[in-house]
Amino acid sequence: MNPDRWKQIDELFDAALDLPETARAAFLDERCGDDADLKREVLSLLAAGAESADFLDESAMGVVAKNLAGEQRLTGETDFRGRRIGTYRIEKMLGAGGMGEVYLATDEKLKRRVALKILPAEYTSNDERVKRFQLEARAISALNHPNIVTVYDVGDADGLNFIATEYVEGLTLRDFAETKPRLKDVLGAIAQVCDALAAAHGAGIIHRDIKPENIMVRPDGYVKILDFGLAKLTDIDLNTLKNFSGTAKGIIIGTPAYMSPEQVADDNVDHRTDLWSVGVVLYELLTGVNPYKKENRQATFQAILAEAPPPPSAFNPEITPELDAVLAKALEKDADLSYQNAADIRADLKRIRREIDSSPSWSRSGRVLPQRREGAKARRWIGVGFLGLAVLVLAGSLFLLYKLTVKKSVSGTDWSKAKNVQLTDSLAVESYPSLAPDGQSLLFSMVQEGNEDIFWQRIGGKNPVNLTANSKAGDSMPAFSPDGRLIAFRSERSPGGIYLMEATGENVRRLADTGFHPTWSPDGKRIAVSDRPSIHHTLHTLPNSSLSVIDVETGARQPLDTRGDAIMPSWSPHGNRIAYWFVREGRPGEIATVPAGGGEPVAVTDDDFSDWNPVWSPDGRFLYFASDRGGSMSLWRIAVDEETGRALGEPESVATPAKYCRHITFSRDGSRLGYIRYESKSNLQTVGFDPQTEKLAGEIDWVTRGNHEITNPHLAPDGEHYLIRSVKPAQEDLVVFDKTGENWRNLTNDRFLERIPSWSHDGRRIVFHSDRSGKYQIWTIDADGANLRQITFSEKTGAFVGVFSPDDTKLVFSEIDGKNYRPFLLDLAKPWAEQMPQPLNVEENSYAWVGGWSADGQKLLLLTFKADGSVASLGVYDFRTNAFEKMTDHGSSPVWLADNRHFLFTDTNGVFLCDTETKKIAELFKPPAYEIQGTNISPDNKFLYFRYLQVDADVWLIDSTQ
Repeated sequence: MNPDRWKQIDELFDAALDLPETARAAFLDERCGDDADLKREVLSLLAAGAESADFLDESAMGVVAKNLAGEQRLTGETDFRGRRIGTYRIEKMLGAGGMGEVYLATDEKLKRRVALKILPAEYTSNDERVKRFQLEARAISALNHPNIVTVYDVGDADGLNFIATEYVEGLTLRDFAETKPRLKDVLGAIAQVCDALAAAHGAGIIHRDIKPENIMVRPDGYVKILDFGLAKLTDIDLNTLKNFSGTAKGIIIGTPAYMSPEQVADDNVDHRTDLWSVGVVLYELLTGVNPYKKENRQATFQAILAEAPPPPSAFNPEITPELDAVLAKALEKDADLSYQNAADIRADLKRIRREIDSSPSWSRSGRVLPQRREGAKARRWIGVGFLGLAVLVLAGSLFLLYKLTVKKSVSGTDWSKAKNVQLTDSLAVESYPSLAPDGQSLLFSMVQEGNEDIFWQRIGGKNPVNLTANSKAGDSMPAFSPDGRLIAFRSERSPGGIYLMEATGENVRRLADTGFHPTWSPDGKRIAVSDRPSIHHTLHTLPNSSLSVIDVETGARQPLDTRGDAIMPSWSPHGNRIAYWFVREGRPGEIATVPAGGGEPVAVTDDDFSDWNPVWSPDGRFLYFASDRGGSMSLWRIAVDEETGRALGEPESVATPAKYCRHITFSRDGSRLGYIRYESKSNLQTVGFDPQTEKLAGEIDWVTRGNHEITNPHLAPDGEHYLIRSVKPAQEDLVVFDKTGENWRNLTNDRFLERIPSWSHDGRRIVFHSDRSGKYQIWTIDADGANLRQITFSEKTGAFVGVFSPDDTKLVFSEIDGKNYRPFLLDLAKPWAEQMPQPLNVEENSYAWVGGWSADGQKLLLLTFKADGSVASLGVYDFRTNAFEKMTDHGSSPVWLADNRHFLFTDTNGVFLCDTETKKIAELFKPPAYEIQGTNISPDNKFLYFRYLQVDADVWLIDSTQ
């Protein structure tokens, strides 16, 4: 049977299942026509009593959810209980679908419970079923998100194909609603659903069957989306998948009462279909009534396309107008006027939830939701009078009416119609573009031969001109003056600071001895700067940065009070305000503005997304910024009142071809917008090392290959497993894999940020810092992922970078006190309440970052930093003398050799070996700048391993003039 034929059978079967049994024969007569074989195949499936014809319709946990809800019969003919399949010991059956059975099993290797979905042996000869099985695995495994059921394993054993997924205990969302949850808990659950969908949509996957039965709520309140079986991959490049993931015209897929108008009308379905379904689910939870469900499928379709349900407050008077407005937008029939991404729904729900938490009246009432109402009398409708639609059967006819009754409107600048143009295409990394006021040329910084310089290039040209070639120091962050005659920039030439030069690169002069990210006032007489740099949204953490305003003529400097952290300023076009981004404890980046003459800052964004790099539009109506609110670090804008700094709406996305955008710039007339399109991947490499000769031995070898983004690699004391921090959009987790680069497994898999992990010396525990308590604290977790434990409970800004002592009885970490990182020694035998962490003696008014601990336990490597965040010194703290001794003024990632005398470190110029007795530094090897990071050494000192970073960063332009 060919794939198209099999798909046709599956999809007709699905449609028939939604009809009463008495109506199925007539339905098939109409749809199959003279194709008797087609009708016979579908009827045979229906006669077999299967609950789903498409194996993709039921993921492992989807079957379990239906079993919990009483919708699924345990119909498996083969009983695998007690058997061992691969590493899985079967405990009991959880449910069965038409083409698969799901069992509760124990992974005997990793000692965890899983839901094991098995394709019976008699079906493995059917290529279509096997391919569908594989497609389900691919769709789900592509989605690594804490609110999506995790796929642990896909394989075959004893002639059986299986998928092992996370086993979720809890209630379906429908059963959860029956427990009379508080309104804030319902909003929190749906916000988590939106989190998951944002990640799925960012990966190009649409669920297409969001409904209460496909959402489970664990006892701890955590939500999991199940059943990505109907998932449609929106960007598939494999022909073998195209036959199985799409939907043929004329066939409607999904659960009718939760379908979007586009699904019903068989129109082009995109990710917004899931957003509509979320609105239906939320409406049903708030009111107890599904807004569109009717007595049959066609009446339901009619309601979806033509009827408007009453606001939820008509059923539940405690629903606020704000929540009514969210539902009205979510259920807007014109997709262009509805929510455009899941992140926006989530933001609105979180805002309402925050209002609930802060309002005394809300807190007193508790806002318990109504129980589900059954029957037609509970459904009060606002009629629209299209009674003739009831006789229409074909969705195409309904769609025609839908198109005729929906008005289209577009507001604001439509950048999606502008042309995206790549301006640079070198192998080097470009940063900080600045468009000339006339939009005909640009500046950017670029690293060549180990040195960063500022380049000028004509728009459309291919030969950039180095304006700072005469400087051996790094020069970056250029900014054209409003008249285009001068360039302000950051330079590391002695003394470092903010410099000015003419647009030709001539007549360079120093303006200020500190500062980063210069931005000009509209009259060109002043420049605002921050006192710390940020090239990347994750590379700015506390302690705080601050802003200053510098007079261009005199160099006089005036601090600008922002009441806290402030970085990357942008001066508004009429001179009223300065925008910036900032971080505060336990939160990602946020955007604010402050009056240019000083005053109270006003927040522009305040949510759980990472927002940074704000830049004013030339007309002063918008702030453009980079944000991960859409699932990747993309370009956004928000309307802002330039006089007051108050946000006038919600953030809206700006379409670009980039998955990661940063460093935004405008031409004076606003018709051209430049940005950096940034892509990176990092993998693990090793190279032999002879500690006797202190030389490298052999060739560099790969441990991992692929599109990973890994940091902080650390090899276990037994040399068998690597520990890394895995970085993905909006998620940072701890992962362990074999020394061969195989068998990856997550130790954490959630929305919290885990950073700088390292093994204990006995290999049983891992220490790291995480924001999971609301601010960064030191945590530990066992090597098998169990026993997650908070170690520090710092009442200051936070605790960072924990390092075990050689005997694992003590811990050193850095704590932020105001603007200072201070290292402290902790006794792990005592609980926090009995601790009096011992501060290590380092210079006052500086901050120190903990490095490695020597094997003899007597010395500790420390990095100290200047106020601007640059390295001040790398040296050794001796516990015997309680004194710090500087070894060098550059480098990072220091790690001891086993001799307790030498240590390795890395900087942009290579990997080095330092002798702490002679203070001599030897270069081990010099890879291309910025490519080698986080160098470490194996426990036996026989090889080095490091993170190999590959970056592609080019300047792109959105041009609305073309």
